[in-house]
Amino acid sequence: MTSLRPPRPSYQLTLAGFLLGSLLYLVVRTVGYALLPACEGHTVLALLPPLILGPGGIALAAQQISRQRRPALGLGLAISSLFPALGLGVRDISELRTVGCAGGYVVFGTPSGGRLPEVTLRPGQTIEVTVRPGGFQAELGPVKLSAQLLPSVLSAVIAPQEVVANTTAIMRLSAAANTPTQQYTVDVLAQQGKRGADGQLTVTVHP
Repeated sequence: MTSLRPPRPSYQLTLAGFLLGSLLYLVVRTVGYALLPACEGHTVLALLPPLILGPGGIALAAQQISRQRRPALGLGLAISSLFPALGLGVRDISELRTVGCAGGYVVFGTPSGGRLPEVTLRPGQTIEVTVRPGGFQAELGPVKLSAQLLPSVLSAVIAPQEVVANTTAIMRLSAAANTPTQQYTVDVLAQQGKRGADGQLTVTVHP
C-alpha cells in the first residue's frame, strides 16, 4: 500500500512564492540597470515588476482556489510585489531627482536653513533669501541663476549668479519706499546647458 505524502504547510508555499517573486524582481532590476541608459526607462523599470507580480500573484491565488488548492504560492508572489518590488521601485524613482533625471527645481529658504513659501516686506526694507537649484548633475557644470520680476518697485539681486548644483546662493530682495501694498511674484530661473527649471516666490508688501 502506497502512503500519500502530506501536503506542504501553507507558510512554506507562501515563502516560496515570496522568494520566487523577489528573485525575479532583483534579476530584472539588475539587468535593467545594466542595459538602460542613464535617465531613460528607469521609471518603467521601477513600476512594471510590482504591477506584474501583484495582479499576477492574485490571479494565481484565485486560480488555485478555483481548483480547490491552497492559494499560498500566489499570495507569496503578491507579497513580493509590495516588498521588495514596490518599496525599492519607489526609492529608485525618488533617487532619479537627486541625480538630475527627473527635472530641476528651485527651492527658496532662509539663511538659517528653513524653507520659505513666501516672504513679507515693508516699503523700503531689504531682506536676504537663499536660492538652491536641485535636480541637476554637478558634473555637467555650474547652474546659472537669474531673477525676473515685472514691477520696478521691487528689485532682486542674486549672488553668486553661478553655483554648483544643489548649493545655495543669496538673493537680496528690496522694496522701494513707494511700493504699493499688494502681492508680487519673483521668478527665479536656473539653467544648466539646455536644461532649465524655475521657481516662484510670493512677496507680500505692506507697511
